[in-house]
Amino acid sequence: MAVAGNEALINPQILAWARESAGFYLEEAAKKITIEPDKLRSCEVGNDRLTISQLRKLCNVYKRPLAFFYLPTPPPRENLPKDFRRLPEDEGKKLSPNLRLEIRKAKYRREIALDLFKELEIDIPKFRAKATLSDEVYDVGKLIRRLLKVSFEQQEKIKKESRLNFWREKIEDLGTLVFSASLIDLKLMRGFSIDKHPLPIIVLNSKDHHKARIFTLFHEFTHLLLHSGGICDLGEQNKIEVFCNAVAGEALVPTDWLRDISIVQQHKDKSEWDDEKIYSLAERFGVSREVVLRRLLAIDKTTEYFYKQKREQYQAEYRIKTNQEKEEKKTFRVPQHYKVLNQTGRKFARLVVESYRQNKIGLLDVSEYLGTKLKHLPKIEQTLNPSYSAGDKN
Repeated sequence: MAVAGNEALINPQILAWARESAGFYLEEAAKKITIEPDKLRSCEVGNDRLTISQLRKLCNVYKRPLAFFYLPTPPPRENLPKDFRRLPEDEGKKLSPNLRLEIRKAKYRREIALDLFKELEIDIPKFRAKATLSDEVYDVGKLIRRLLKVSFEQQEKIKKESRLNFWREKIEDLGTLVFSASLIDLKLMRGFSIDKHPLPIIVLNSKDHHKARIFTLFHEFTHLLLHSGGICDLGEQNKIEVFCNAVAGEALVPTDWLRDISIVQQHKDKSEWDDEKIYSLAERFGVSREVVLRRLLAIDKTTEYFYKQKREQYQAEYRIKTNQEKEEKKTFRVPQHYKVLNQTGRKFARLVVESYRQNKIGLLDVSEYLGTKLKHLPKIEQTLNPSYSAGDKN
């Protein structure tokens, strides 16, 4: 059979693998490039061919470079994090394309980071801490505080706008990488972790509120201590999620510190707390009111009934606040260099910038690794280190 000049001469197995790894059903993918599902099915089994134009459209849909489709054989099957969001009967359901993409991006950045550490001849930090489900929540929380080396006085003094970055960098200093995902609905994912060593990964949902992301950060860090990385929405579907939530609360609001605060010591009636006191405690620890209330319940300073009642109130207020913030974001544009640092984390961004400054990588590499245009590089550099001269290399 004669081959038309504009047909894509690719391995049909690659075509099928790319769709499945991207998380699309055949009908979804066909609709994206406006062809019939039967046509795409036929191409995937080798009975028909896509045009070059159709293949380019699929590259955009599957988020793969054109050259990928010309590989001689499909890559090995990708290992996905365990899904802690679902009950056992839901395990067979597929992950969304956007979530799969964020997982792939996180793994790619980790591989880049490992290469850059070697290029810079810097020892790759080792993540050595560990815990087990049989450990006491109190003890694991204490372990995390010992690793972080942050006193209560230091925690109280962290500026409100700096809290997330402060904790993020502290946890990265322990031998992890912390990224942010911007494509996932909060209902689907609050965070995920990938337990690969060295440099295990934590990814936070940037659509979440700052305080909620801090809690997710500690929750996912606990997953890494357990060597049980996965995808989470912070529900309590199983004992691992319950444990990680409890440890995150203990690490952020340690029992010993909470008990020592005068308003907690003086509170005799454990059934109710007024909003002003709860807010005051939340601000001192830099966490949400719900976290504080859960910690008060854990130390027997309130009741389950009062906790559930207030939790419903706080969640309703949170939904309203989230919607308001969405509207505000429509009128306020976050500077691109802040977006980049939020997505990649400062540890990764510093590796990229330092590699460029030492002539280990070129400008095109910088643009690719940070996922931004080169015109934003000077502001990224200066945010990471104010002593840098804009665009000037050592």
